[in-house]
Amino acid sequence: MSEVLYRKYRPKNFSELVGQDQVKEVLIKSFEKSSISHAYIFSGSRGTGKTTTARIFAKMLNCLSESNEKPCGICQSCRAIDTSSHLDVVELDAASYRGIDEIRKIRDSAAYRPVMGRYKIYIIDEFHMLTREAFNALLKTLEEPPERVVFILATTNIEKVPETILSRCQVFTFKTLSEEEIVIYLERIATSESFSFSEDGLTRIARAARGGMRDAVNLMERVLAFTGSLDDQSVRLTLGILPNELITSFLEAFSGADPNRLLKVSKEVLDEGFSYESLLEQSIEFVKEEYVKDMRLGALQMISGLWEILKEMKYAEDKKAVFEVMTILKSSELAGINKTTGVVSKKGGLEGTAVAKNDVQTKVEVPPLSTGGDDISRGPVEKLLDHLYEKDFTLLWVLLGLSRITLSEDGGSLIVDSDEDFVSHLIEEKLDMINSISTEVVGKSVSLSRDKSPKAFEKLDKDQRAYVKNFMDVLGLNVNGAPGEFKIEIEED
Repeated sequence: MSEVLYRKYRPKNFSELVGQDQVKEVLIKSFEKSSISHAYIFSGSRGTGKTTTARIFAKMLNCLSESNEKPCGICQSCRAIDTSSHLDVVELDAASYRGIDEIRKIRDSAAYRPVMGRYKIYIIDEFHMLTREAFNALLKTLEEPPERVVFILATTNIEKVPETILSRCQVFTFKTLSEEEIVIYLERIATSESFSFSEDGLTRIARAARGGMRDAVNLMERVLAFTGSLDDQSVRLTLGILPNELITSFLEAFSGADPNRLLKVSKEVLDEGFSYESLLEQSIEFVKEEYVKDMRLGALQMISGLWEILKEMKYAEDKKAVFEVMTILKSSELAGINKTTGVVSKKGGLEGTAVAKNDVQTKVEVPPLSTGGDDISRGPVEKLLDHLYEKDFTLLWVLLGLSRITLSEDGGSLIVDSDEDFVSHLIEEKLDMINSISTEVVGKSVSLSRDKSPKAFEKLDKDQRAYVKNFMDVLGLNVNGAPGEFKIEIEED
């Protein structure tokens, strides 16, 4: 049985270890100055080199070579640690051995002097999973360990480690690896194994690994097992990375609230053997990158909608039904925001946003700005909103975007109306400024509509009005003022 690649090419010394320069530098200097701590905590996400670093440091402490280069990798101690057969270097998986009995055994064995090397070293992986009793049993040993005993505790969840443990150890944080660092390491392996590869293919693997080197090597091995090559097309096929054209088509349908096209995309995803989660995740990544570039609110709203769908998808049994219903509903909401406020298309629209990466620069089109009025002349209104936006009158732009703007009957002024009282109140406070800007930019004054009477009563025919009036009379409701407004009088005994 052949050895898996991540174990075969596991770094044997600090010069081979990719990244984590700050950790390597501190450990090397502490060794050179003979300033060895009794306990270390290596914290970081999976696949960032915590256990590998612990083993290299253990070899450095117990290396028998007389040269200055440590670890030498060829002495008996170094070879024994590489093969996990060193009598003084004990590795324990706290996820499996997490009870107080295991910690008591470590505490008892730590009292004996090392046999093969200078230090007795205990490497405990995932030690945050120890029980509370086990942590308590470890406290005194960590604080005052026997001479020449070193604990190296590795964890992916340092938040679960008690403060009493943290205060007794030197804590090192392992950063996630960059795409460039992962690609360099993958190239080294591919070259050594004589695998055919492309830069784009390795970059996609590195991106899919999300900062974990072990994950990247495992993904590379999976691609090789399936296709035998590491070119871009093979990586896409193996990892289920959707074509840019499909991502573009989905985002266009989603931003345009096109249910027929959304259903077509859903069918295409299933026919091609992709998952809905992959479609949503990659779509979020595409839009997120454009939002970071342009800080457009429309992109932010789209990300929010896609993220909500993705959360629902993770626990859905009928993923097809949930995906289709949720995308139609969320896209309709997005279109509704665009229609009533103009926020999506004007201030933060995806208009001009490239949703495909690299060489694909397809644009997602959204409906033009609408202010909600049916009989409005878009010329002066759009010009006014453009001016407010460009000159950073953000509050005025938002207030007018949340309102209905119509032309007066003579066409000489703009009338602003809003169903929201707080919006109307703010517009009234800023009316002089709005009026001054509008007069200067489009030559039209602005007034606030005072007609707040309900429109429903006016839309009723004669018979319906009579029915409603009789109904209100029976209930003792007195109609006062404008049609449709009434008050309730309560007689007290």
